[in-house]
Amino acid sequence: MIRFERFLSLAAIVTLATTAAWQPQTALAQGGELNQESAMHYSLYWENFKNKNWTDGMADLVWILQNDPGFPRDRDTNFERAVTAYEALAMEEQDPARKRALFDSALVQFDRAIPVIQGLGGDIDPFEWTRNKGRFIQEHLAELSDLEGEAIAAYVDAYHLEPARLDPYYLDVILNAYYSGGDIGATLGLLRELNNTRGEEDGVEMLVRKYFSVIPPEEQIGFLEEQLAEDETNVEVIQQLFELYEQEGFHGKLLELAPKMLALDPTPEVLRMLTRMYLEEGNTDSAIAVFNQLRELPGVELVAQDLHNMGIAQQELENYAEARRYYREANDLDPDYSPALRAVADLYATAAARCGVEDREQSAVFWLIADAYQRAGDSAGAARMKTAFPTAEDIFYVQKWTNGEPTSVSYTCRGMTISGTTTVRQR
Repeated sequence: MIRFERFLSLAAIVTLATTAAWQPQTALAQGGELNQESAMHYSLYWENFKNKNWTDGMADLVWILQNDPGFPRDRDTNFERAVTAYEALAMEEQDPARKRALFDSALVQFDRAIPVIQGLGGDIDPFEWTRNKGRFIQEHLAELSDLEGEAIAAYVDAYHLEPARLDPYYLDVILNAYYSGGDIGATLGLLRELNNTRGEEDGVEMLVRKYFSVIPPEEQIGFLEEQLAEDETNVEVIQQLFELYEQEGFHGKLLELAPKMLALDPTPEVLRMLTRMYLEEGNTDSAIAVFNQLRELPGVELVAQDLHNMGIAQQELENYAEARRYYREANDLDPDYSPALRAVADLYATAAARCGVEDREQSAVFWLIADAYQRAGDSAGAARMKTAFPTAEDIFYVQKWTNGEPTSVSYTCRGMTISGTTTVRQR
């Protein structure tokens, strides 16, 4: 009989708490009568709660929540205690229906606390209450499995309230819900937002890597291309697509996107990559234009590779003297940058092949080219030149040549003069 009476009392309290949650507050009586009554109910429920007599104190707490929820200092304390009490009673309850009713009563407090306390101008942390609602559902998911979506929504709302405060654990819960639900767009959107705003945090960085590793690049690209089709001026999407195109080797798409990227505020790394790609595509004019854009960036310091690339561009245009100047500048900037030395030797070989030699004396240019390959550390290149060296007959007929002796050589092709002192030797 006692057990039955307890259940009736508890059921009435749950019903009262649930329905009272949405009733308007009673106005304060003149002379502070309600405050005195509030103090009485507050004291009664708190004495019981200190001893964990949840049931005995619940009726007084419900009265407070209905009539003076912020008592005594317009804080959220009464709502916090209500959640604690309903949760404790639910954990003790064996009957599934009553257990669920008690959990639902706790959830009512999460929904009511923020608007009520804010309406009083009181002290409450909306982020904490919103996040904790999701955590409450998640902790009791066995009994609240139908509310899992509400838990995710609570975490999302908390993130929107204060993005920097939501712990990576809850971000993981959101991302897992998006991804497992097949919403790749929402997953990628949140991942990229986190990467841009909190990417330096260890927990967030690990989270971003975790999900990007399981989302195929083609799905990422497809999603971003759809976004770009909707807004062709979306800077963030352009940059993200650019990175993915580069990562996946989609050079054609990368070059299609390049004008949009260049119209933004590209980094030196992007400009260098585009210069290289334009050269590979044979688009020399664009390569030079991008290099000039790189050179004009405030505070940028050119590296040997930049100058080397410009040498390649000028060589493609058959501006041989300009090409050699860039190669030499690259080597002056970095004496250990051997590709520039090799490029000069290749340039000389190209010039000799393009302009040809008109007589025996001009064929001496191949001695200088072989010397250039030797300076570049390319003995194989030097050996190849031997087949074009002057013959013994050539050496015999050119009076100033003596085999094994030094001689001066000068050869000009398309405005570039190859000159120097070398050793006479036959092929």
